[in-house]
Amino acid sequence: MTFKMKDKFDKYWGECNLLMTIASILDPRYKMQLVIFYFSKIYLIEFEAKRKIDVVKYAIYDLYNYYVEMHKSQQPSQTNMDNGSSNKTSLLEKNKTKNKSEFDMWAQSVECVTPSKSDLDVYLEEGRYISTSGESFDALQWWKANTLKFKILSKMAKDVLSIPVTTVASKSTFSAGGRVLDQYRSSLKPETVQALICTGDWLKHDYKIVNSTSSMMVNSTSLPQATTRS
Repeated sequence: MTFKMKDKFDKYWGECNLLMTIASILDPRYKMQLVIFYFSKIYLIEFEAKRKIDVVKYAIYDLYNYYVEMHKSQQPSQTNMDNGSSNKTSLLEKNKTKNKSEFDMWAQSVECVTPSKSDLDVYLEEGRYISTSGESFDALQWWKANTLKFKILSKMAKDVLSIPVTTVASKSTFSAGGRVLDQYRSSLKPETVQALICTGDWLKHDYKIVNSTSSMMVNSTSLPQATTRS
């Protein structure tokens, strides 16, 4: 049993879930600061910590670029939209367009034009959202309110932050016994859990299926035995 626990510990220790890390960056209360802070504690060697942080940065920018390309592919062709009205453009409008184009060319030649920043660059460079004490903060609501400011990044954030996440009790992970299910680690209502477990017991009883492990323990929930079914 001890060797099995050590194998699990060696397998998962030091390996941070990349998707969970990206999700923490997309929380405006934390951004990259949380990753930098905790990675420096997890990876005591400075070079290793920096390498892991660079991996996270590359991953989130790579994911963002994917959403940029997807956004471009969904945009209708401006040329096709203009074909129907191009023949109706008056000579005066053509002259206005020509004059405006000449002005734009001149303005660009005398101005210092800086490359535009992406949504992700702007988001990471801005300060963190400071939540007040006792505030019930919802990251998805924050992104909804800032959709116009971060058009592409908000779509990516909504997709990442809406992924269902499950947790496992440590006693279940490092135990040879049955699975542990309590009210803090299940989003299901007690009635739903009771119905699922009872149905499973009834089916196993009807088809003579025998469990190879010990019985499941469910805290704070009283379940009827399979024999009580009417």
